[in-house]
Amino acid sequence: MVFVKTFKGYEDKVAQLDQEVNEWIRSNKVKVGRVETALSHETGGRAGTGDLIYTVLYSADTPIA
Repeated sequence: MVFVKTFKGYEDKVAQLDQEVNEWIRSNKVKVGRVETALSHETGGRAGTGDLIYTVLYSADTPIA
C-alpha cells in the first residue's frame, strides 16, 4: 500500500530537515515513491522564518510512525 509521512521544519534549517527525512527513510527501509515540499509563511509570525513541509509518499505493508 502507499502511505504518506509528513515532516515539518524551518526554512532556514533545510539541512537539518533533510537529515531527519533521510534518516527516517534509511532506518525504516521504505521504498519512496515521491517527495513533495511546500513552504508556508505566517504573516507577522514570531519566528521570522517560514515552515518547510516535506511530504513523503512511500510503499509499505502498514503505516510507519
